[in-house]
Amino acid sequence: MKAELQQLVALQKLDTSIRKLQAELEAIPQRRAEIEKEFDQRAFEIRALEAARDDAHHTRARLEIEIAEQRLRVERAERNLMSSKKQDEYTAAIREADAARKQISTLETQTLEQMESFEKAEASLKERGEEIESLNSDREAALKAFDDETQAQTDKLAANRAERERLVAALPKSMGALYVRISARIRDGIAVAEARNGACMACFMALRPQAMAQVRRGEEVITCDNCNRILYYTPSDSAPASSASTQPKVAHT
Repeated sequence: MKAELQQLVALQKLDTSIRKLQAELEAIPQRRAEIEKEFDQRAFEIRALEAARDDAHHTRARLEIEIAEQRLRVERAERNLMSSKKQDEYTAAIREADAARKQISTLETQTLEQMESFEKAEASLKERGEEIESLNSDREAALKAFDDETQAQTDKLAANRAERERLVAALPKSMGALYVRISARIRDGIAVAEARNGACMACFMALRPQAMAQVRRGEEVITCDNCNRILYYTPSDSAPASSASTQPKVAHT
C-alpha cells in the first residue's frame, strides 16, 4: 500500500504541474501580445520624438520665411515713409512699419519656441540612440526567448502527460477510480494531501489520533474526515523544516 500511495502522490504532483502548464500555455497569446505591446510602445515613443523634431524643424523654416517677408514689409514701409508727402501717407507708413515689427517680434518668439522643441526632441533621441539601433533586434530576441520557453513548456507538458498515463496504468483500478472521483469533486483538483502535525495540510483541520496513526502506517487508504482527500505521511526527516510551525484547526462536532 505504501508504494501505491507514493504513486498517488506522484500522480497528484503531475496533475498539479499539468494544470499549471496548461494555464501558462493558454495565456501565451496574451503574454506574447504584452511583449509586442511593450516594443510597440517604445517604437511609438521614438516615432513621436522624430515627428516632433521634424515638425519643429519645418515650422521654424516656415517662420523664418515669414520673418523675412515681414522685414521686407518694414523696408517698404520705411521707403514709403521717406517718400510720403501727405500726412495720411506718412501715418499709414508708420502704422505699416509698426505692425510689421510687432509681427516680426511674435514670429521670432515662435521661432525660439520651435528651436527649443527641436533641441529637446533631438536630445531625447540622442539619449535613446542605442535603444533605437537595437530596438528591432531586442524585439526579435525577446520573442525568440519567449518562443523557446513556450516550446520547453509544451515539451514538459507532453512528458508529464506520458508519465501520468504510465502511473495511472500501474495503479489498481479501484484506487485510480477513487483518485478520479475525489479530484473531480474538489475545486482545486487536489485529491491527495499530506498529513502533518496531526492535521490535513489541504484543509488544515485536525485529524483524529487514530486516523493519524493509520496514515503514518500507510497500510490502507485513509481520507480526511473534513475534505475527503486521500492522506499520506512524510517522515519528519524529509519534511520541510518550516512545517513544524503549522498549527492545525480543530474540527468541531
